[in-house]
Parts: sequence; structure tokens; C-alpha cells
Amino acid sequence: MKISIDVDISPQEARELFGWPDLSQLHETTLSALNEQLANGNHEALMAMLKPYLASSQNAFSMYQKFFENMATQSQKK
Repeated sequence: MKISIDVDISPQEARELFGWPDLSQLHETTLSALNEQLANGNHEALMAMLKPYLASSQNAFSMYQKFFENMATQSQKK
């Protein structure tokens, strides 16, 4: 037996339902500060914010590449 339930609620209603905090004001404040920094020519602020994501993306790609290299090596040995 399979039962499906569709719930049509807004993001705000979902936050209230699950008790999650409303971070929209923090999000707006952060983006406003970043836009102000960029408008003033401080592009290092954007790079400082993106650097952790770029580094982890590069690490994930390297692991993915090693995974396929190992698969190719193992298939050649058989």
C-alpha cells in the first residue's frame, strides 16, 4: 500500500509548521551589506564569502576524479 500526501504551503508557513526560524531579515541585511561593499569597490568581500565554497567544490571534484581513476585502474587489472 502506498499513501501520498501533498501539502501546498508557502515557505513562511513551512517555517512556522516545523518551528524553524525566519532568517529572511538576516538574509536581506547580509545581501545589503555585500551589495554596499561591492558598490564601494571592495570585491575582496565577495571573494572572502565565496572562498570556502570554492575550496570545497574543488576538493569534491578532486575526489570525484580520483574515484573514476580508481574505477578505471581496477577494470584494467581484471
